[in-house]
Amino acid sequence: MKKKRGSSDPWSSLNQTLLKMKLTVFILLLSIMGALASKSYSQTNKLTMNVKDVRVEDFLKMIEDQSLYRFFYSGEINVDQKMSGDFTNATIDEILDKALESKGIKYEITGRQVILSSAVSPLVANQSKTVTGKVTDSSGQPLPGVTVVVKGTTQGIITDADGKYSLPNVPADATLMFSFVGMKSQEVSVSGKVTVNVKLVEDAIGIEEVVAIGYGTMKKGNLTGAIASVKSEDLVKSPVASTSNALAGRLPGLISLQSGGQPGNDAASLSIRGFGNALVLVDGVEGSFNNLDANQIESISILKDGSAAIYGSRAGNGVILVTTKRGDNQKPTITYKSSYTLQGITNMPKPCSSGQSTELIRESWVNAGSVGIEPYTVEEIQKYYEATDPQYPNTDWYNYLIRDWAPQHQHNLSVRGGSDRVRYYGFLGYMNQETIWKKSGGDYTRYNLQSNLDAKILDNLSLQLDISSTIEAQKFPWRPMDIGIVWSDFWATRPMFPATLPDPTKISYAEGGGTGGAHITTNRDISGYNDTDNQNIKGSIALNYHFKSIKGLSAKAFANYNKSYINNKTFMKPVNFYKYDYASDIYTLGGSLGNNSLSMTRSLNRVVTGQFSLNYDNTFGDHHLSGLVLYELIDYYDDWLSAQRKNFLTSSIDQMFGGSTTDMSNDGSANEMGRESIIGRFNYSYKNKYLVEATFRADASAKFSSNDKWGYFPGLSLGWRISEENFMKHFSFLDDLKLRTSYGSSGNDNVVNFQYLTGYNLGTITTGGTYLFGTTTAQGLVSKGLANPYLTWEKIDIYDVGMDFSLWNKRLYGEMDVFYRQRTGIPATRITTLPSTFGATLPAENINSIDNRGFELQIGTTGESRGLKWDISGNISWSRAKWIHYEEPVYSDPDQARIYTLSGLWTDKQYGYVSDGLFTSQDEIDNLGYDQDNKGNVSLRPGDIKYKDINDDKIVNWKDQVIIGKGTTPHWMVGFNTDLQYKNFDFSALFQGAMGFYNYVTLKQSAVPTENYYELRWTESNNDADAFIPRLGGAASSSWTSDHYYKKAGYLRLKTISIGYNISKRWLAKFNIKEARIYTAGINVLTFSKLGKYGIDPESPSGQAGYYYPQQKTITLGINLSL
Repeated sequence: MKKKRGSSDPWSSLNQTLLKMKLTVFILLLSIMGALASKSYSQTNKLTMNVKDVRVEDFLKMIEDQSLYRFFYSGEINVDQKMSGDFTNATIDEILDKALESKGIKYEITGRQVILSSAVSPLVANQSKTVTGKVTDSSGQPLPGVTVVVKGTTQGIITDADGKYSLPNVPADATLMFSFVGMKSQEVSVSGKVTVNVKLVEDAIGIEEVVAIGYGTMKKGNLTGAIASVKSEDLVKSPVASTSNALAGRLPGLISLQSGGQPGNDAASLSIRGFGNALVLVDGVEGSFNNLDANQIESISILKDGSAAIYGSRAGNGVILVTTKRGDNQKPTITYKSSYTLQGITNMPKPCSSGQSTELIRESWVNAGSVGIEPYTVEEIQKYYEATDPQYPNTDWYNYLIRDWAPQHQHNLSVRGGSDRVRYYGFLGYMNQETIWKKSGGDYTRYNLQSNLDAKILDNLSLQLDISSTIEAQKFPWRPMDIGIVWSDFWATRPMFPATLPDPTKISYAEGGGTGGAHITTNRDISGYNDTDNQNIKGSIALNYHFKSIKGLSAKAFANYNKSYINNKTFMKPVNFYKYDYASDIYTLGGSLGNNSLSMTRSLNRVVTGQFSLNYDNTFGDHHLSGLVLYELIDYYDDWLSAQRKNFLTSSIDQMFGGSTTDMSNDGSANEMGRESIIGRFNYSYKNKYLVEATFRADASAKFSSNDKWGYFPGLSLGWRISEENFMKHFSFLDDLKLRTSYGSSGNDNVVNFQYLTGYNLGTITTGGTYLFGTTTAQGLVSKGLANPYLTWEKIDIYDVGMDFSLWNKRLYGEMDVFYRQRTGIPATRITTLPSTFGATLPAENINSIDNRGFELQIGTTGESRGLKWDISGNISWSRAKWIHYEEPVYSDPDQARIYTLSGLWTDKQYGYVSDGLFTSQDEIDNLGYDQDNKGNVSLRPGDIKYKDINDDKIVNWKDQVIIGKGTTPHWMVGFNTDLQYKNFDFSALFQGAMGFYNYVTLKQSAVPTENYYELRWTESNNDADAFIPRLGGAASSSWTSDHYYKKAGYLRLKTISIGYNISKRWLAKFNIKEARIYTAGINVLTFSKLGKYGIDPESPSGQAGYYYPQQKTITLGINLSL
């Protein structure tokens, strides 16, 4: 209370679903309006109450509970004084006049707001006094050893064994600071007081912080597994379109790579310790959090070791637990957040100008010996450079098509509150993100809706009801914008063609790989559209029953229904594009996209989850026991349907009936699968010192035969909080020190369904099974192959040893882990020789195996000094995988064995040739001493790449390949985070980086090279042995895979930065606003990488520079309001 002043055919039900969504929004808005509504009070409003020896603070809360009056006061007001009174049918003035009499408190009433202030004379401020008091914990127990200091001085004292203190010579207007290990520090003004009693509460930032674990929660101090977590306030510091991008660099052991920036498809790929795609659970249900608004999320935890074993067959690569926000027992708080963001490309190669392009074309012909027949003369090239003659244009397609900054809007509204019996949380979010294309390039829109309700039906029976939905709409141009496709059009759009023609009704031809140019394929209005609608609705209900007869025992029933619809509609319009001759004023047809066509795909995904569990949690003296037994059923179903027609009579009719039935096509399929699981967990702690957790899970998968249907996955973890030992108590600087170790086993059933069954598939022209009867083709059946009843679970074992520590009241804290993981029974086909009469291929067996190893370290400091609060931390992690056994042939040639063998070696080694610069003269080639091109070096010229003869056999061939680098996924991940707060200002910055991975750098993009290609190439006038681009039209050997192109891609980014100001609560109170913050933020603001000189973002897909939707940097302005 204390406030400082201051169906079978889902598509036919789409309209019904939308109606439900509208009703839910309506209900949410009603809730918000209800929370805002207030009943006007008249001067005659009366209250009746009888109190005796209650604190002033408790008395004020009683008035608030019986009325709509709200009290505001500063820390100067002593609300710990006791008072008594009997009031019958009294006005607020009558009550306060009597209650606050002789308490040194005066009041002022404005509407329903009552502002309290000190009635003590200002002269007292110049006096000093002795202040006494008592410090207790949240349960009322005295706290010895609490530091009590006069703020801004070194004057202080320590509380005695009874939690009491007496501090003399305290200035009358001073502020006392109370601090204790594991507790939140407090500041209290002594103005008008000689007695100051303080109740310290546990610091949730430390060991008492509650984090999500498998099927439950636990205090961080009692964790025995390697679990990292991040809170909502860290996720929302810089607004992101996809929540996964807010995790990079924040959690040790999490590998995050954002391989593109396409709106609606810009999520980072997340891998825990490099294991692969992790299981994601949102409020306990399998799903994705990429399309959630970060403001919906309360916390995210990642289970990295054996703690994930409780999720069994789905948890082999680790688990990400996402917990959304819920209500509380406070008065309603309405929060509105709005932000405006500008998005720009981080780094991307730019195409050459007309002059550069034609110069390179001529150069390549000359280098190839085609002198005298070059496509462009020197004079023509000069005209393209000058670009004054309309016959020789120089079109900057990058600036014509791509904008520097694309806008993004985000708004969300939430309400949170409740009572001891009912708690509620509602959320409504909106985001719109435009593409980088200037000319009708489309956008992405998302709506998020959530309603979480907790209700206590009986004293021992509670209900949890959650409903959420996400509606997404991607409206893009006809050509897909991910890797390839439209980017191929872009790099084939030549600058030697104009962007527009004198006749505005005609579209200019610019090649574009047969499409006419990217100015056509990136424009929805010209070439057509590619639209995708995605609607997800999820609902869950849970009942919790606490047995009165058995303390600590409860039962829970939980059910969830999760359904997603995805509709894609792609319509291509017929487009003619023209060439224009300025001299003759004649237009000629340059080409056409062809006839219009329509393709539609509709898919449905449904997951139904049911759980029933018994939970036990109790404390017996120094012993704490908790346990869980849970039964779970999950049913999966998905289907899809597609259709296509061409040759529409008009582009105005973009419906399927408008197309020709000739050459029309359709397809579809459906799948269903289920899992049944039995789960158990047991936790024991003695004096919060010795910690044990044991888990067990049995999974049944419908994918395997009855003999191998069940998989069994145990887990065990131990913890020892050494800091709780008596022999450690004299180390006063030690807050917490814990050693832990864990083992967990999980499985994997990610194989084709029902391989243990024999059967047939419908035949097709490509797979066989079609038969010719006369002139008629009939569809038949083809065998699925040999039945495979022996394929079973892949097994995954992980071992972890770790330590957590905190020193000097968290002035220094950290955690470290070392892990080893082994996967066995990975399906593979055994390599053997079969008789030619066998007639089938062998089925897969559980024979391959692989292991991972690595470590993680996080160190940080937090504290406060002279009004400056800080939390600074850094983390680093390393992991790498090695094949234990990989089914492969036995190589007789030693070089084949060296290069191609995988067993016993790192999984991501890259072989290639070793370069030795470029040839700079013909003499160097003639005196080389070995045959590089296998032709006596006759194809080599100055400017070609020179390779080393590694085995010194006088010839360069495949046997000279050696390891030239690692793979394209980072081994090292680093993060450095700084959070500062001074008075009403806050600042945060997060640096994130990755090392130990490579990118194959390619700069020549289809028909149009990049500016970097032009500037970094070898020429006769730039006869540099270290030039990156060899001579144009060079020898074939210059394109071999080598370390010349395979470059280290390590980087360091300023991933997020934000600066905010919290407006004074005293000023906001005049407008009935609780909190208000204005801020500016940025994402991917700075990047340090050796790939930058090539115009390549370090997170770009290897070898795809310029051929994908580039990553974005953002600048944001925003405001947050709480009412």
